Amino acid sequence: MPEGYVLELRHLRYFVAVAEHSGISHAAERLHIAQPAVSRQIRDLELELGFDLLSREGRRVVLTDAGRAFAERARGILRETEDAAEAARRIAKGEAGTIRVGLLESASWAGHVPLTLSRFKRQHDGIRLDIRPMSSVEQIDALLAGEIDAAFVYRQDNILEDALAVHPLRIDDVVLAASVDLVFDREGPLSFEDIDGLPIVTFPRSVAPAYHDRLFGALADIGFAPQIVQEAVDETTMLSLVSAGVGCAFVNSANMQRPPRRVQFREVDGLSVPLEFLFLTQSTRGSLTQLLVDTVLKLDAEKL
Repeated sequence: MPEGYVLELRHLRYFVAVAEHSGISHAAERLHIAQPAVSRQIRDLELELGFDLLSREGRRVVLTDAGRAFAERARGILRETEDAAEAARRIAKGEAGTIRVGLLESASWAGHVPLTLSRFKRQHDGIRLDIRPMSSVEQIDALLAGEIDAAFVYRQDNILEDALAVHPLRIDDVVLAASVDLVFDREGPLSFEDIDGLPIVTFPRSVAPAYHDRLFGALADIGFAPQIVQEAVDETTMLSLVSAGVGCAFVNSANMQRPPRRVQFREVDGLSVPLEFLFLTQSTRGSLTQLLVDTVLKLDAEKL
């Protein structure tokens, strides 16, 4: 193809119409365009390509060998263009597409997360939700990098307020998780004396530095010095270790929505580490993500 030539879709449409209707006059009728205009476009196309697509025999035209090959490829290009336009149209109308959503397992059993996902799928069945379980820190990094479109997280130090849209949803707190085999002398919240000396399962600071520092600072404020016997990277593993009797753990109260069979949860007098649960998206977001934002905000307004 000559340098500088730009093939336009109308050239393909006109030529395919001529090929399918065995003549320029018939093609012009089907295209609702004057015959001279179709002839001119075909001549321009042949001139730019540098070879004949049609063999003219009086008022009749037939495809050359090159024309037949070109027509076959041109039909494919037009079909793909139509398919692309239809796919984009469905996404623009909220009828198709994919939203990549990060979430925390511990916050997915009750409240905003399951209710949001359930309602969204009922209202937008054609949109696929690509669910990606990650820690809060990992979700925020992934959102900033454009690897996910939305995130359900607890507030962390790596949130960039200027780059993200932040929607506060609720405040959770911490509770003590202990094996059901561990018997305490009282009902209700435990005292410092009840927990003093208990072996503790916790998480490495690198997993969530801000939360780690707040939790251990709050424990220090009530005079509790944890005797750490095991570390685990997430609360699911920590609760498994608690269930096995390895030790106790201070965990998010959201875990009480899916209590392991052999774990009990107890509040501790004077211990509070408020955990702000958030829904995040990028400040500039696509129309599909906005549909998810609308669902979250509507549910939150219903005071879950």
